[in-house]
Amino acid sequence: MIQGILFDFDGTLADTSPVIFDCYAYATEKVLGHKAPLQPYLDTFGKPLRPSLVRLFGAGKGNAICDVYRERQDAVHDRLIRPFPGVKETLAALRARHLPVAVVTSKLNKTCRRGLRCVGLEHFFDCVISSDLVRKPKPDPDGAQRALEALGLAGRDKKAAPGTVLMVGDSPFDMLCGRGAGCETVAVEYTLVDRNALASTHPDHWIGSMPELLQLIDRLDGRQETDI
Repeated sequence: MIQGILFDFDGTLADTSPVIFDCYAYATEKVLGHKAPLQPYLDTFGKPLRPSLVRLFGAGKGNAICDVYRERQDAVHDRLIRPFPGVKETLAALRARHLPVAVVTSKLNKTCRRGLRCVGLEHFFDCVISSDLVRKPKPDPDGAQRALEALGLAGRDKKAAPGTVLMVGDSPFDMLCGRGAGCETVAVEYTLVDRNALASTHPDHWIGSMPELLQLIDRLDGRQETDI
């Protein structure tokens, strides 16, 4: 019986790709003098921003790009971010079923909460576990384990009981994080991440849209009908 759901934010609940593409192009051009290729950065999706940029460009340029990126993000974020279709309706249905839900994100807490407010989702969640609230970010299970504890769904080993919690995300790091915390993993097919890279982590389930999550829960719980 499913007792709770953990969600990634970027690329899962909200389409932040316009924000990401704009900020990455702007920041790399300003620091490097040219727009850096996007694919190497896409391959880091699901991990915190600063260490990902440092890994790609070295400490000096990576930190500078991160600083410019965040300045640009403050300027364009609110007008470019948008929720994926069916997300609000699905979250409302989960609340109607009295299922606790949490966000587990590699973003900073203030940035994630800003995004949730912008797309009208913040009131649906019982907690938001961000990269600045954990010792080790994704793919480490620390964030998912903290969310489970906050929702009252963690066992003595800090993991979910088998078959009780789903982790929904769009990147390999989401799948690894969730599995490490004992969650069944759900990959969204509308990801920008390389499909083969995501499939290589062997998600337990795939959904093509967020409303399909309700159908999945019904199947797992042995129900015949959905609420939406």
